[in-house]
Amino acid sequence: MKRFAVLACAVSLTVAGCNGSINPVTPSGLVTLVTQPTGAQNVPPAGSLEAGATGTVQITMTPASDGSGNYTASITLSLANLLKAGVLPPAYAPMDTMGSVIVAGYLHQGSAGALGPVVVNLGISQAAPIATPSGAAFLTLTNVTIPSAVASGIISNASGYYFNLYSALNQSGVMRGQLVKQ
Repeated sequence: MKRFAVLACAVSLTVAGCNGSINPVTPSGLVTLVTQPTGAQNVPPAGSLEAGATGTVQITMTPASDGSGNYTASITLSLANLLKAGVLPPAYAPMDTMGSVIVAGYLHQGSAGALGPVVVNLGISQAAPIATPSGAAFLTLTNVTIPSAVASGIISNASGYYFNLYSALNQSGVMRGQLVKQ
């Protein structure tokens, strides 16, 4: 009789599947993530000239059609409260025509308040920066590759990852926000 009980339990687990805490999540389907990064959330907090930086971010991850488990992301950024052109002290004159200049952007693995490794490069660089002459910017980054292992981690524990932007003035980070799965 005990053999049948063990067999019935094994069959029910096979039919029902295992939850994400036992087995990692296999990426599948469209995934939407959001965050509201600020200068205050950055580690360390953004310096005084850009300390009030805020934003909203929506990341839409779509499975790659090649069956690799990778995702392609579209990332919509709305940035505000950055420096406007014409407000920097004279020592910064060469940069003063562009306002804040975002020179890098990444997704990192790490909990709130902790630093973590870069897992996705968003394609923002000194060669392809985001300038904010009005102190704000709205743009969408497309075709950002999210490797399958990273996608699986984000899907199973979005809050264990964060979005981070870096500026010419705040090279340790100008704004940061933990990801939230919707």
